[in-house]
Amino acid sequence: MIKTIHVSIQCPECGHTEFEQPDNVQDDDFVKCHGCGFQIMLADLKEIGVEQAKEIVIPEAKKEIEKMLKKAFKGRLK
Repeated sequence: MIKTIHVSIQCPECGHTEFEQPDNVQDDDFVKCHGCGFQIMLADLKEIGVEQAKEIVIPEAKKEIEKMLKKAFKGRLK
């Protein structure tokens, strides 16, 4: 079972995970990192978040699939 259930988006500049945002934030609005003040458009931050999540989840998924395959073929391959 994949264990990661929550991934926080990290600032691409400092790694902080909290951002200031306007009310009713839209994809074309800018958000500001609480840690370093870096400003980035929300749509771009979302894309970065997806890439960061892939870096965590894909290796976990591969590992889990390998376990499942080993279990499924245990004793069948000689």
